[in-house]
Amino acid sequence: IWFWTSFFWIGFNVYLAVVPATFHFNNVGMMSFMLICTTLNYALIIANSMRFSIMESVDANEIAFLSMDNIWRANQLFFMVGPIQGFSVLTGTKNFISYLLYGQDIGGWSGGDLTQVSIAIVKYWTSMIIVSSIACWVYLFTSNPTDVEYQSRRPGCIIFTFIAMDVLHPCVYLRTVGNKWTKEEAAKMSMFQKLTCSRWWKSLLQTLILNEATTNVFRYVAPAYNFMLPLLVFYNSYYGVSAGFTLVAVGAGH
Repeated sequence: IWFWTSFFWIGFNVYLAVVPATFHFNNVGMMSFMLICTTLNYALIIANSMRFSIMESVDANEIAFLSMDNIWRANQLFFMVGPIQGFSVLTGTKNFISYLLYGQDIGGWSGGDLTQVSIAIVKYWTSMIIVSSIACWVYLFTSNPTDVEYQSRRPGCIIFTFIAMDVLHPCVYLRTVGNKWTKEEAAKMSMFQKLTCSRWWKSLLQTLILNEATTNVFRYVAPAYNFMLPLLVFYNSYYGVSAGFTLVAVGAGH
């Protein structure tokens, strides 16, 4: 029933990115609150990895590595699975009503390939997040905001950009999976033909995003901005509400 939380936090940050808002709170208090939340979240991960004995140190190190990697994965899942969970709730409710009112058999799924439906939902949802984050920045610079409005809306754009960076990797993967493109095929095409070929663009995205170096950068973006947000609140109070509530909702590896 908590599928709505990802929609709320994305919508809340979009709202702050496009609408000037004013909040009144103590910067030091909010920064301290966020630092405590971040510290407790990471303490849970560290404590989990320290439960293993010295004889299992190799396994413990592997668990610690996987746990740190899971911070990134957990952030991705928080923003990705909301639409799927919502779809499941709505579909289950519809089927239950059909059974209750009309006695229809709801023992099986009749809406096509469920895997492909789920992939399509995530693909379009993550694409919308990325496009919306770009649109927020475009709107920020083209709407001629005053200095106060700019300072108010910029934090929402920055935090929403971090959210888009979390889902960029799975979005590119789902958009390009199964794409077949060879160097021999590319050598036979002119630049104009490449620019008008969707498979060339998909291959380019795979090369730029789905590589080890870029993946490692994205992997540590989530832990990095979890620690950066409390410090940004002290620098600019407009980060406080959005960053604080987002940190509590998402957390470090949930």
